[in-house]
Amino acid sequence: MSDDAAGPPLVAGVNGGEAAIRALDWAAAEADAHGLRLRIVYAFSWPLYHSLPTGLPEFDVDALGRRIVHQAEQRVRHARPGLETEAVHITGDPGTVLLGETRRASAVVLGSRGVRGLNAVLLGSVGLEVASLGSCPVVVVPDRAAPTAAGRIVVGVDGSDHARHALDWALREAEVRGSVLRAVCVPRGTHPGADKDAREVLAAELAGPRAQHPGVVVEESTPEGHAARALAASAEDADLLAVGSRGRGGFAGMLLGSVGQSLLAHSPVPVAVVHRRRG
Repeated sequence: MSDDAAGPPLVAGVNGGEAAIRALDWAAAEADAHGLRLRIVYAFSWPLYHSLPTGLPEFDVDALGRRIVHQAEQRVRHARPGLETEAVHITGDPGTVLLGETRRASAVVLGSRGVRGLNAVLLGSVGLEVASLGSCPVVVVPDRAAPTAAGRIVVGVDGSDHARHALDWALREAEVRGSVLRAVCVPRGTHPGADKDAREVLAAELAGPRAQHPGVVVEESTPEGHAARALAASAEDADLLAVGSRGRGGFAGMLLGSVGQSLLAHSPVPVAVVHRRRG
């Protein structure tokens, strides 16, 4: 999200709900801080769009879309009058529309449904699809009050290519924000030497990127336990948690992985799913 205002916008997906409003507020703050345009997008799919049911004679899809994006844009303009914004409503499958937005955005920001204690699939099929298959970083903002700014970004590191992309992105974000970066590698298993192996992975993965961003303070952490739970706990005192997407063919949930899905549902802070840009 470090492009200038002439580059790709930051996109906020809205639907009129409270969770989307929290995500919109977060996206507006990010766009303002990074000097980006904010593009507000509402997508609506109505199976009988061209033949509305007789029981809803007053229902107007376009009027609904105009109202939702107008209210969202007015909210942003009231809070951040200097921020450049645009707002559009598009009739089409929301997942398809938002995936299209990822091809020309610096990042796409979505809201979580606020599910507690259940599987991440309850994030919603659209959110899971976009977070898993997007062509740019996709940030999912939890439906809870924003914590006080901590000046810290957490990133999961495991030696894989997709985690390496997340690390590079998180370092750039930390540099732009002036934040501390906490790199977390959860030991695999409880066998003797597991923690040593994790520390070696961190050292190897951080060596080059750290040299490219000498101004970023980097913390190294190797907490034990389940990977998703350990990463979520590591982000309790952070502003943002970054993880990588596997970026291979298959079902959306498989692309993101069980750890990523769990974090989207249970992270205390916004989660950025970082993709290698495609197309």
